Amino acid sequence: MLGIRKKTSGRSSESVYRDVLKSLDSHDVSYNQSDDGKTVFTTFKGGDMPVKLSISVDDSMPILCIDSLLDFQAPSESYSHIFAGLNDINSNLHFGAFILDPESGRVVFRYHFMFAEFVPSQDMIASLVKMVVGIVDENDGNIKKLIPERGHFNDPMYN
Repeated sequence: MLGIRKKTSGRSSESVYRDVLKSLDSHDVSYNQSDDGKTVFTTFKGGDMPVKLSISVDDSMPILCIDSLLDFQAPSESYSHIFAGLNDINSNLHFGAFILDPESGRVVFRYHFMFAEFVPSQDMIASLVKMVVGIVDENDGNIKKLIPERGHFNDPMYN
């Protein structure tokens, strides 16, 4: 069963976080945890570049947060061009969104799953992770084209 209908009040973020760890373990996914034990970091092999994920569960709300920091950093003068390109890409997505962090110039894919009525099962967590990896892998080439040549790009094939 993908989601289990449970009363989520009283269901702690720690228990959902443990389910995230169990899901990754059951699929032999290697990962590291943050020092505070509230975030998981893992990397998947993409078609042309690795897909890095951070997975956490919000402490204050029932939200499973899956973010992928892409290896793109853009100069501030190119932000309006990149925002427009990301909006075009996002308009074709059913779930999540690519964003540009204006403070760092980094591109991030963000998908947050609210489990107010349904607690995600380990299988559902694995499906969500697979979906996010697929979306990032499918679109990272188009995002790379948005970054100007002067922009910083950590290409894992050449670094």
